Amino acid sequence: VVLGPLSAAVVLLALMPALLPTASLLNLQSALGLALFACATNLLVGYGGLVSFGQGAFYGIGAYVIALAWLHWQAPFWASFIVAPFAGAAMALLVGLVALRARRLYFALLTLAFSQLFYVVVLQQTGFTGGANGVFGTILPPLLSDPGHAYYFTLTVAVLGLLILWRITRSPFGMTLRAIRENRERAEALGVNVFAHQLMAFVIAGGFCALAGTLFVVLDQSANPDLLNWTQSGYPIFMAVLGGQFVFLGPALGALIYEQGRDVVLASFSDWQLVFGLLLLIVVLFSPDGVAGLLVRGRDIARRRLRSLRR
Repeated sequence: VVLGPLSAAVVLLALMPALLPTASLLNLQSALGLALFACATNLLVGYGGLVSFGQGAFYGIGAYVIALAWLHWQAPFWASFIVAPFAGAAMALLVGLVALRARRLYFALLTLAFSQLFYVVVLQQTGFTGGANGVFGTILPPLLSDPGHAYYFTLTVAVLGLLILWRITRSPFGMTLRAIRENRERAEALGVNVFAHQLMAFVIAGGFCALAGTLFVVLDQSANPDLLNWTQSGYPIFMAVLGGQFVFLGPALGALIYEQGRDVVLASFSDWQLVFGLLLLIVVLFSPDGVAGLLVRGRDIARRRLRSLRR
């Protein structure tokens, strides 16, 4: 169900450097990083039923691990790139041990509080993090300084990350996570350790959000406090709802619509947030499964009509 569309999308995306100008290619590269960020967040929202407003903190941690390692210790990019997802996962473990003691709204508020805590710490530690200015410079190795090479690196990391996340959602762990989402009490009655499963999902999502944060550095060669702000955590949730949180590649589609549609909207409207807010309202009211859900329903209708015509 996923491998076919994903394979076709990868082939098409691999041809883009030869077809698009540099500015459009950079927008597409940004969309690829956001697609991984949105799908990692959707492991919690869509599959686990956990609405977290703290994923931006792990996204920012991934970016800052690379930027600060370069700034203070002149660490090679490749070493910090490997460390960043584990740093995000470790921080997610600490946050999850506290936040997952609460449920529903209180869980969301606790993740929001942790996100703002990390944001304020990064903002105030000017000597170490650069404060409001963040960290910027020639962070990338010479290989990734070329836009084409940076794009293919981002595409490769995003695709591998999405494949791993897809395998997780299809595993017994992913199935159990969905059962907890549907009926927590019944899952507990069947002997499922709900807290352990949700904590594992939170740690996995934190690691992949940090990996997506490293792709921001590849794109922008910088890290800034806004990456950890709670508003940054709202973007992947918006993308998941827009694209479809119950279809695996739905959030990735939402990321593509968001990133490409923002430039189109900015060409005609000064307040692009208002336009996207109205779009989200329309999707929630008329297609709760998102754009991907609408496409899946259209495909199923077409198949049924084709079968009836063959009969």
